[in-house]
Amino acid sequence: MYVVVFYDVPAKRTRLFHKKLGCYLNWMQNSVFAGDLTAAQYKKLRRELEELMEEEDHLAFVSTENRHNIEVETVSGGTSEFDDSHQGSGVL
Repeated sequence: MYVVVFYDVPAKRTRLFHKKLGCYLNWMQNSVFAGDLTAAQYKKLRRELEELMEEEDHLAFVSTENRHNIEVETVSGGTSEFDDSHQGSGVL
């Protein structure tokens, strides 16, 4: 499955989430990570993130089972780029 995770946590706790998410997903920008995970990896990541969470922390998860039907576009400095690196990967 293709997963996008983004978080909003107090500044003193961002390093914890950045480090944990970096073990599973690719860093996109600031507090946004994305990549392919198996169902077991996704479940493990969710459990590990829940153990880190405190009351003021916020997480959002976007996932799709069929990652071939998702389009990822990034825009930086007025230049648009489509990321198709998630399409055709070996993880189903």
